[in-house]
Amino acid sequence: MNSAKQDKYVSCLKKVPEFYRLAKRTDEDVSVRTTSCVLGPAMNVFIMWVLSQAMDRGQRRLYFLARDGYLMYKTAKLYCEKFGLPIDCIYLSCSRYALRIPMFHLNMDEALEYICRGGIDVSLNKILNRAGLDKQQQKEILALLHLPYGADDVIPYAALSGLRQTLSQCRPFLEYVGSHSKEAMPAILSYMRQEGLTDGVSDAIVDSGWVGSMQKTLNQLLHAAGRKTPLTGYYWGLYELPENVNRSDYDCFYFSPEHGLKDKVWFSNCLFEVIFSAPHGMTMGYRESGGRYVPVYGQTADELTAFMQRTQMQMEDYTKSLLGQLSFPEKETIKQYKKVIRGLIHRFMGAPSREEAEYYGSLPFSDDVLDESRQETAVLMSEKELKANHVLNKALVMFGIKKEYIKESAWYEGSAARSSSHPARHLRWYRMYKYLLYLRKTLTWRKKHV
Repeated sequence: MNSAKQDKYVSCLKKVPEFYRLAKRTDEDVSVRTTSCVLGPAMNVFIMWVLSQAMDRGQRRLYFLARDGYLMYKTAKLYCEKFGLPIDCIYLSCSRYALRIPMFHLNMDEALEYICRGGIDVSLNKILNRAGLDKQQQKEILALLHLPYGADDVIPYAALSGLRQTLSQCRPFLEYVGSHSKEAMPAILSYMRQEGLTDGVSDAIVDSGWVGSMQKTLNQLLHAAGRKTPLTGYYWGLYELPENVNRSDYDCFYFSPEHGLKDKVWFSNCLFEVIFSAPHGMTMGYRESGGRYVPVYGQTADELTAFMQRTQMQMEDYTKSLLGQLSFPEKETIKQYKKVIRGLIHRFMGAPSREEAEYYGSLPFSDDVLDESRQETAVLMSEKELKANHVLNKALVMFGIKKEYIKESAWYEGSAARSSSHPARHLRWYRMYKYLLYLRKTLTWRKKHV
């Protein structure tokens, strides 16, 4: 690791002696050093905050949502055991795909909104996968639509609303979506009841966040399963919330729809998902086995599984070492810890060294439901491709004013560090774009809700 970068981490960690003592300043590899200097402190402070909030509210059960909640769950279990906290931690296997498919037939307008949402390199194949259609059904629908792009062609963001309208008038497509949805409903309701979500115990979910849609979908499913009280949630951060939800049911740690503009700009939710994940594939659905309902997991890349297993081991070692010298902190202490990790995260995610970008940026990433279309988290990009993501050009393309394909990166900051000999210039322009993007989102939120 670049010594100057290491010194910046250590200067932040000096403010918390317990963190500082665990910071690796040896010649160990980048993953060990990053875990001890950034990832370990960040995860532990988040879990301190979650458990403190849950204790104050008398919640006795926390559900950590797969897959982002896997390391959160592992860390929280260690805290509950160490301090004898009366909180039951449960790992809930679910995904946007597994939760939404059963709900589609109840509200087809909401279903189409989700199916035709934006993302990295959205294609017809991705959209039909989101809808739950099998390969033969996809082939049939593609033949019926007669669209001006092929199954794997990238669909411009500005064209997605028109595609949604087209699909809303395609009867065979709607019938396939509805049929798959109805078939999936009984198994997921049985799994949710089995995991205790209708027991009446005071509980909450814990997840990374971003838009909070899974909480809304879970509440809709649980209402159908007979639950009377709404499920609340604790999140690392939320950029926005779904329509028609109670804001007080969503508690944010790092940033929220109303606050944290700078933290959003210097953060990468895609990188967060790659690092804080699980050594198993996405939850595809549920099946009965031996009188119980068990999750059906999809495939995951061997490289990512090995990375997660290594990260889990490093995180557990870090947390156990920290707990050996730590008392459960008061709320004010947690606030002070949070200030420290902000500086660490800004430096790691928003201005990575080339070594950090190479190691974490080369990991496979998919932002779509079936994990079938993967690219490197920080793809290598030419100077021209990096420049195309600068603020003015990106805004013109997003609003449909300029027609141009922009190569996207899940972690642009990492791509700039990997690809350019002068990444700082690209990062300045890209941060400007992110400031405008998140400022617009924040102002829109405040106009609607404040």
